[in-house]
Amino acid sequence: MKLQRLSIFVFAMQTAIPVVAQTPPPSAAAVPGPSLANAEKMLAAARAKAMEMGVGVSCAVVDVHGDLVAAARMDGVGFLTVTVAQGKARTSAFTGQPSGGLGERGALFQSVGSAAGQTLLTIQGAVPIVQGGKRLGGIGCSGATSQQDDEAARAGLMASQ
Repeated sequence: MKLQRLSIFVFAMQTAIPVVAQTPPPSAAAVPGPSLANAEKMLAAARAKAMEMGVGVSCAVVDVHGDLVAAARMDGVGFLTVTVAQGKARTSAFTGQPSGGLGERGALFQSVGSAAGQTLLTIQGAVPIVQGGKRLGGIGCSGATSQQDDEAARAGLMASQ
């Protein structure tokens, strides 16, 4: 059942993205990434940015398939924020675009994700991880305002460059 739902999801994403995307996403890397060491470096940079802004966040780094590489929740941050951060990161990893930049197409991606049993969230707070023109994954943050989540995620991304 899970394999069938995943197959439907993969098919839908492969057919939906080229039709609705304004710009094609970078191609996926042959080997999913980023590495755990790189993910931890990104999480540390995102956490430092959040502390600088005086907010608490949870952040998640996923590979190009949306699988969790690493996640961290700062003290005092809400209980669903890790799930939300991962949903945002997964959206960016799949689409190759910031999670909040999908506009009207957001509902389509959320529906496709639901059908496949995956959480895709099309709200601001995640960016794709792209290196050498290849999508490696995404980093997403949650727990503050969407703008602050986005700033923390972007700070994490800069640590991977």
